[in-house]
Formats: sequence, C-alpha cells, structure tokens
Amino acid sequence: ADLRDSREVRDAILKVEPELVVHLAAQSAVSYSFDHPEEVNDVVYMGTLRVAEACRQIGAWMVHASTSEVYGREPIHWTERFSEEMPIGGTSPYAAAKVGAEEYLQVMAAAHGLAVTIVRPFNSIGRAAMLNRHFVVEKAITQAIENHRVELFDPRPERDFMFRSDHVSGYLAIIHQPTRAKGQTFNLCTGDSWTIKRMAAAVAREVSLLHDVPVSVSFKEEEDRPLDIPRLRGDNIKMRELSWIPQYDIAGGIREAVFEWDQVLNPKR
Repeated sequence: ADLRDSREVRDAILKVEPELVVHLAAQSAVSYSFDHPEEVNDVVYMGTLRVAEACRQIGAWMVHASTSEVYGREPIHWTERFSEEMPIGGTSPYAAAKVGAEEYLQVMAAAHGLAVTIVRPFNSIGRAAMLNRHFVVEKAITQAIENHRVELFDPRPERDFMFRSDHVSGYLAIIHQPTRAKGQTFNLCTGDSWTIKRMAAAVAREVSLLHDVPVSVSFKEEEDRPLDIPRLRGDNIKMRELSWIPQYDIAGGIREAVFEWDQVLNPKR
C-alpha cells in the first residue's frame, strides 16, 4: 500500500487484521526533506496518522519508528546523552513531521486507548543489501571501496552509529514484551558517538586493510543541510531493562558494514 493513500492503508490493515503493526515506513532522508517538505510530511506525518487510524479500528498494537532527530531543538542537551524524557523538537522538515507523528499517537492513545510504543532509532548503518548509498556511512564506504577516497561535508557532527542487526534485535525485544513496552518510548542506540571525521577515518582504515591500498579522506568543511545537530548520542538504559544489549560497538558495526558492501560491490573477490 502507498502510505499517501488513506484507502489503501486502511484496506491493507483491515484485511489482515493484525494484532501488531510495526510502522517502519517513511521518507527518512533529512537533506531531502528540506527540498520536498510536502511529500515528506504526507508520508511521515499523514502516513502515520493513516496507519494509526486503521490500528485503532481493529484494536492493534502499533509500534512506531520515530527518530533520534526529534531531540534536535535543545542546545543544552547536545553535551549529554539523550534520554527518552528529554523535550523534543525538530530541526528539519523530516524531524518536525516525526515530532508531529509522535504527538498525534499520544493523543490517539489518550483519547481512544490506542496501544502505542514509540521507538527512537539513532543512526543505522549497514544498508548494502538494499544498495542504499544515501546515508553518510554508506556514502563513505562505497566511495572508499570504489574510488579509494572518501569525500564528505562537515567532519564535526557526532552520531550514535548502530549496526542494522542491533536495530532489528531491539524491535524484537520490544514486541516480545508487550506488557512492559506498551505506552512507552525507547531509544535504540549504542550509547556512544563518533564524529564524522572519526567515522570516515575508520572506514578508510577498514577498506585499506581489505584492498591493501591507501584510502584518502577529505572534507568540504561545510554543512550539507541547514540546522545540523552537533551531537546525537543516546541513552539506552530503558532498552537494557528489556534485556537488550547491542552486539556491535561503533567500530564493529563499521567493520561489518564495510565487509557487506565489499561483498556486494566486489562479489568475485
């Protein structure tokens, strides 16, 4: 179904009548949202509304994928780990739409008893299987493998990079414990953060070791989008209370992502 079509979304969910809907679908490219705000809001905010309304009609539990980008407004918190209780506010059309979606779900829960869990994933890495190069780590890895050089924008922002499989295991930990998860908000993150500069250096080192060639790194020293958040580092205490622990630290996640991309781009090596 197309999230922009109310009837398609409603018909798809009502036909299946699931007990649980994990709502992952979104237009999630932050830079893209500045140039296409109407499309992004229709998909992210209105799409969530449409899924929630269908879930309400059949009494399904809705696990909603929000984003760490909702922590972007408060500079005082940029030196801390973000916890789920901190105030939220967007610094991009994408983040603003996610904030609005969270607020709408809270209203639906209070007014109609919709069972909702909100998940705030931090920066996911490991998109080789989807051939998705858009996000910064994927961009660095594919440049390094194909061109033996990495060229990025601002080296200073810090991000909590977490490997894909840890995101998956986080969602599984949540949906297997409905009594503890319903009505709650959870961060999915490692609890650490690296600068873009440090990440790029690690990518260059891993690719250099794989290919036995030097890999250069350079930056344009400029932001590639307005209002970029200096640091996104999450607190994962609530997830650990569900007995979830990430299996990869940032270095291990980057190493695994490089290996996967190399298998995709150089299948005969």
